Amino acid sequence: MCIRVIGASNCRYAYIGDVIIAVIKEAVPNTPLERSEIIRAVIVRTRKELKHENWMIIQYDDNATVVIDQEGNPKGTRIFGAIARKLRQLN
Repeated sequence: MCIRVIGASNCRYAYIGDVIIAVIKEAVPNTPLERSEIIRAVIVRTRKELKHENWMIIQYDDNATVVIDQEGNPKGTRIFGAIARKLRQLN
């Protein structure tokens, strides 16, 4: 669950590529992350459709984030599922 969008003063919604502060709702057993832990994450998939400049619309089946540390490096070693090409352009 999203608590705050980082870099936006009063933004209500976060989109692909935004860094957020969130709370873990579900956790896989035997991982260093616990439920109800506050983390930083970057959004990689959203159910809300994403419109490109060439009028193409992309929509995913679920909402997903990647947990990152303070420097912006991912904490995990693998990322499951599709990742938007837009994330490469943002870096």
